[in-house]
Amino acid sequence: MKRILVTGATGKQGSAVVYELLKNNFEVFALTRNPRSSKADNLKKAGAILVEGDLEDTEGLSDLFKKVDGLYLVLPPVWVSSKETDEKEAEIGIRTIKLAEKQGIKFVLYSSVLGSDKQDLFRPKFKFTIEKYLLESTLQGAVIRPASFMENLLLPSFGLGEGKFINPLPEETAISWIATNDIGTFARIIFQHDKEFNGKTVDLGGKLFTPKQVLKLLEKKLNQPIDFVQVPLEALYQQSETFAKLVEMIGNEGYDPIDYEFIATWMPKLTGFEEWLDEIGIKKIKELRSMDN
Repeated sequence: MKRILVTGATGKQGSAVVYELLKNNFEVFALTRNPRSSKADNLKKAGAILVEGDLEDTEGLSDLFKKVDGLYLVLPPVWVSSKETDEKEAEIGIRTIKLAEKQGIKFVLYSSVLGSDKQDLFRPKFKFTIEKYLLESTLQGAVIRPASFMENLLLPSFGLGEGKFINPLPEETAISWIATNDIGTFARIIFQHDKEFNGKTVDLGGKLFTPKQVLKLLEKKLNQPIDFVQVPLEALYQQSETFAKLVEMIGNEGYDPIDYEFIATWMPKLTGFEEWLDEIGIKKIKELRSMDN
């Protein structure tokens, strides 16, 4: 398991996987729609083999799939989800797995999302559809379900660049968070131990925080107050019914408990929220604010 293709290679998660694999002597093919971007150039400088391509043109990737042992499959994020975008994602994911099966890829690691199985009740064709297809196929493979990315706090939708914390989640519901670098590390561990992980689904996340706890941590680290803006559920329904139903699910049921003991047997230390803020987050938030001013 030495030659790995990483899709979405210039994204937060994909690039974390690429860099981690390169550091551990894997040969990495980085799939990107724009190999001339600065992010793609950084991957190339680190030693990745850039491949221009798009999972929507699966057949165009046939020769590439023949060259690799493993596939890290992460699909492009959709910020305003709908029944149509869910179905399209499921279709692309399954088509990609079929090609991996046809071209003899030895192991596929699919990155899904925490709680994908619970979302299946109101998203009948989505990430859980892809998970089931992979694990029921003839391929060797595994699924990881990352929790909310700490890096998502840097997106404009959270408003930190403007001194706000815009929160769409239930105010008192604690959820798990993960740094994307930790996803990269865990993915590398899985590729190094593919036999032990074959057929497994791993929920991957760290300590639970409520939105108000995240706010307090941000205020402490920035040493200033931040406006807490709670987005009403009605407003979420106007933007995206599927996302609103996800928020309702989190409020009513929460996520299933993460098996921290299992994670710790393979990766003893995940990045803590405070540690991430100290090393990466606060600097990036200040950069956002300087850009807005």
